[in-house]
Amino acid sequence: MKKAIVILLLFICPFAYANEIVSEESLEVAYIFNFLKFVDWQDSRPSYDICIPDDEDLREVATELLKNKTVNDRQVNVIDRTENCHILVSNNPSSSDTTLTIGSLDQGAMFEFMVVDNKLKFAINIDHIRKSKLKISSQLLQLAVPKG
Repeated sequence: MKKAIVILLLFICPFAYANEIVSEESLEVAYIFNFLKFVDWQDSRPSYDICIPDDEDLREVATELLKNKTVNDRQVNVIDRTENCHILVSNNPSSSDTTLTIGSLDQGAMFEFMVVDNKLKFAINIDHIRKSKLKISSQLLQLAVPKG
């Protein structure tokens, strides 16, 4: 339980500041950024590409908050496309076994953001995750909430 709380704090702290209201987009970006730390794509590309083709507001916030950020010595890029992504945020996720998809679970995404008790959480589709080639930390998967 203690590990789960620490991990949850890691998701929120990089972008949340005391006495400041944080937008839902900012919290989603914090989650996305931290997902990079708990997923292994098993590739040697020099950067992590986060693709946000459908949501201009989220893409703008992500571009601003993730500017000059690195994870595992890789630059983090926010891009407006749907292919060659490490993370794709879209309600029409393309099927790829090497891309972590965030959108509607009903449309085939692996992760879906949702508000539960006025808090941003995420649900997962474990079947899609198991079919992928991604190595996702069990610590991350334990933080998911049931959809419904």
